[in-house]
Amino acid sequence: MTFDSKQIKVIAAIDFGTSRSGYAYAFKDDKRIIGRYDWEKQPFQYIKTLTQSLYNRDRKLEAWGYAALSRLAELRQAKNAKDYSFFPTFKMALRESRYRTESGPMKIANNGQEFPVIDLIADYLRALGGLLRTELKNATSGELRDNEILWCLTIPAIWKDAEKSFMRRAAIKAGLITNNENDRDRLLLVLEPEAAAIYCQEKDKKQLKAGQRFMVVDCGGGTVDITCHEVSSHGGLEEVAEGTGGAYGSTYVDKEFKEYLAKKLTVQALNRYEEEDPIGWLELMANWERKKCDFDPATTTITYFDIPNRLYKILSKDYSEVLEKLADEQDGDDEKVHISPEIIRSMFKPVLDGLVKKVKEQFSRLGSRGCDVMYLVGGFSTSPILRQRIQQEFGDRVKKIVMPANPGAAILEGAASFGLNPESIRSRRSRLTYGCQTCAVFDEKRDRHQKSKREYFDEQGDWYICNRFSAFVLAGDSVDIDEVVTHTFYPMTSEQDRLQLKFYATRKKNPRYIDEPDVEEIGELDVDISSTVGTRDRPVEVSMNFGKTEIAVTAKDIKTGKTYNTNLRFSSTYSIE
Repeated sequence: MTFDSKQIKVIAAIDFGTSRSGYAYAFKDDKRIIGRYDWEKQPFQYIKTLTQSLYNRDRKLEAWGYAALSRLAELRQAKNAKDYSFFPTFKMALRESRYRTESGPMKIANNGQEFPVIDLIADYLRALGGLLRTELKNATSGELRDNEILWCLTIPAIWKDAEKSFMRRAAIKAGLITNNENDRDRLLLVLEPEAAAIYCQEKDKKQLKAGQRFMVVDCGGGTVDITCHEVSSHGGLEEVAEGTGGAYGSTYVDKEFKEYLAKKLTVQALNRYEEEDPIGWLELMANWERKKCDFDPATTTITYFDIPNRLYKILSKDYSEVLEKLADEQDGDDEKVHISPEIIRSMFKPVLDGLVKKVKEQFSRLGSRGCDVMYLVGGFSTSPILRQRIQQEFGDRVKKIVMPANPGAAILEGAASFGLNPESIRSRRSRLTYGCQTCAVFDEKRDRHQKSKREYFDEQGDWYICNRFSAFVLAGDSVDIDEVVTHTFYPMTSEQDRLQLKFYATRKKNPRYIDEPDVEEIGELDVDISSTVGTRDRPVEVSMNFGKTEIAVTAKDIKTGKTYNTNLRFSSTYSIE
């Protein structure tokens, strides 16, 4: 099966999130974007379900999304959950672990079982994609073929190139596309904040004119991503500063709450309650979710958190001193946990401080020009305390701060819009300096500390060092969409029968050597030049395409016309932050 863009009939977007995931789609000849809001076992309508998975004793996916949580509760209530492996989160394991093996990092389930993260992601994408395929085929009377679907899979801006490559492998393993090189263009990896930027532009076309800059602060469950774009004269978007972000999502506020509750009621009592009444535990956390989302420091006095009956019985029977202390602190009330606004603020503070720091970093990159509008998107952006903090910190630096009507749908709808019109993003800023290894004449002044690595080549009649870094694009450079940078290389000897190209990346602006600290090898490509031995005049043109989310490399033997391609299957040691 080969990819032909003219065959595409539908754009299928998947927002694979840290805490929630979902999909949306649009038919190419219609362009209306349709999202799913009803999910199995989910008690409320929302465009995404939980990014959680439950595996049975045979290590097969038993349930996913909200259904995984519900099924686990049923198993625990029936005392049958021991052999089941539950993963409440697993996406961010890509950043928490180094790439030690070909299969990538491992993730440990609640029962101690280890699973490769690539399998967890692939299984989830297979289930989510399967549901989407079924919906699409029902909408087309079963006439839709796989090669008529263009998949758009979202990824955070803070991800490294190795993680992008990992996600593509997971998507192939999930069956979204095949491993055939001709099929790879049916999967677009869409940067989440870029998708959000496209969504904001689509929703605010009357306000955003050519030349205006706007910042998007995408506040999700696991990460916050920040980008700044300028509306070009062509109507597309040009990235004006390198995107940034960090692990400052709403799930880290949940972590603070659980730690506070454990201090008040003990870890032991909470663990017992979760084990004995898992459905009650789900309700307890759902209660916190509501209170967290509604918390407004300007109007909230005391937040009263009911202690469920089963948990109260556990405390009164085996931890009576906990209830006594609670009553002493709360004017005799031991049936609720009273949480002051100051305490809840402290739960939000580390996350909001980190978020604000990242936004300030983005403003510093913009210089005196700044930006005109700031958009807050993502599910976490609905939090009143977050919006107030952003207004307080940055209200005087932009003309207005806007939260669209449906901020949780921003990435999904934006990703679908990107699939319909990939040229909506006109340029990006390179996060890293990319280049390849080359040989260069030894410079007595600049390379004197590399003297032990030099080599004399008779055909050139000079000393060379072959650990030089030949840069194709520098960190921070603006790269137009589909821009191709080409360098020409020659063999070092007339008898050389192959050109081994090794590619590197670094945060450094302009490194001189490939073996400097923080310069990492990210892939290689071998060019066979054995058919033209006998002369050094055998140019090989090496081109890097930086315009897409992933980097494509092409090497062309000018003498024979033969081409070689790779998408830089990144090495397991790649660890640039």
